Amino acid sequence: MVTMSCDDFDAIEIQVIQDVLDIVEARLRESERCGRRLTVPRSRVHAAVLHAVIASARESHGCRATLDRAGILDAIFDGVESSPATTATDPVDSAIERHMVNTN
Repeated sequence: MVTMSCDDFDAIEIQVIQDVLDIVEARLRESERCGRRLTVPRSRVHAAVLHAVIASARESHGCRATLDRAGILDAIFDGVESSPATTATDPVDSAIERHMVNTN
């Protein structure tokens, strides 16, 4: 059995957070290139997506719920739904759509 130190878990979770934030930011920029603008601060969209990841990790893995185990990550990273527990829409697109308006 391979055991991981707390530092390893922290490094994994930090990488997951960075990857998720990078994806959110890329999608926000794409929406803005299409003539849309946010009605809330960018940090609100980032927080909404991170909250979805945390909630998914808690649902999936009880006591040692690490972010890398969140079922919703497949939908964020690949656009593929990973389990029935995840929502029917992409959580990044969903968070962005709730807070964007068309400027054209």
